[in-house]
Amino acid sequence: MCIKWFLKALGVQQFHKLLAGFEDKSAQAVCTFAYCEGPGHEPIVFQGRTEGKIVSARGPTDFGWDACFEYEGQTYAEMPKEEKNKISHRGRALAKLVEWLKQEV
Repeated sequence: MCIKWFLKALGVQQFHKLLAGFEDKSAQAVCTFAYCEGPGHEPIVFQGRTEGKIVSARGPTDFGWDACFEYEGQTYAEMPKEEKNKISHRGRALAKLVEWLKQEV
């Protein structure tokens, strides 16, 4: 599910309220990259996932839902960028793509 529309309607400060009636606040961040050599070729998919939970916004609120997604006690927004990039769904998917490209070239 794309989170963009919920954030647009609610704002990052209110996003966590979507789960107010639920005990389980767990979430999974997923990013998918695909590579295709061109027409007639099947795309190769690289997916990264990070398990976390939805919390009240903490940290800077200037990048999507980073302030609401908590991984091991810190929201993405509270993490130094270098640390976030190592564990984020996007970083994991990109690392898989880069590793594949290194083997193919």
